[in-house]
Amino acid sequence: MEEVLIPIFFFGSLFAFPLLRRQMIHRHRLELLRQQEAAAPAAPAAATDSAATDSAAELALRLPEPHRLYALALLCRLQDALNREALDAHSAFVIRQARSEYLPATLRAYLNLTPASRSRLSAQGQDAEKMLREQLELISGGVADALGQDYAPADRLLTQGHFLGERFEAQAVRVRA
Repeated sequence: MEEVLIPIFFFGSLFAFPLLRRQMIHRHRLELLRQQEAAAPAAPAAATDSAATDSAAELALRLPEPHRLYALALLCRLQDALNREALDAHSAFVIRQARSEYLPATLRAYLNLTPASRSRLSAQGQDAEKMLREQLELISGGVADALGQDYAPADRLLTQGHFLGERFEAQAVRVRA
């Protein structure tokens, strides 16, 4: 019986220790955050609400279901595009603007609609959900265009070709002379 219990105890402690250590680290971090929140002066509620709603991901999570998935997929696409290293300056700027300004502003505009503003849109023959979908598709199309028009590799190839042409044509002239 001891031959079985000793290896079980050994492997159990081997696997349980990292789990317990991680739990203790998380508990310590939570205590630190609680202490920092208690020590920090009370900020106005409006300032914390506006800071919390600035995140496009948080805004996207508050959307109704079909639009939530589309907005989150677009947000993932923007984040993946920003993580690419081979973007030219124009594409990187468009993607950063879409991520930090265009998408959050669109989501905020939709989420801030009141029942009165929805009825006003309906009276004008506009549907808020359809308008949100169209605006998200416009942002997605702009991102696709920015990613499709990556001029940096073509510019590098042309520059290399001009360099090689100048370098070896000058050398060919010296050899002939």
